[in-house]
Amino acid sequence: MIEPLPELSTAELETLLAALDPLLDGFGEGGSCLDDASAFLERLGIGQQGGDGGSPSPLLQWLESWRAAGGNRATLRLMVQTLLTGRQEEPPA
Repeated sequence: MIEPLPELSTAELETLLAALDPLLDGFGEGGSCLDDASAFLERLGIGQQGGDGGSPSPLLQWLESWRAAGGNRATLRLMVQTLLTGRQEEPPA
């Protein structure tokens, strides 16, 4: 059974959206736009939890799951934008 992706806060979704900006092409060392996004997050200090080689942060888990599924940046950006829009429309509890 596939593990569900961790739930992200609004701030984490906004950070992920920024990491997926097409202007970051070439930011990372790899050949994929998702490598650029991963490098951007790691530069922000959002890499491994605990900083001691522990589990990847929830944002990196999203990127790696998306990469494993063969997804691209444009589709992931659209999904994150949709999630953010849905949160803005929800009335406060």
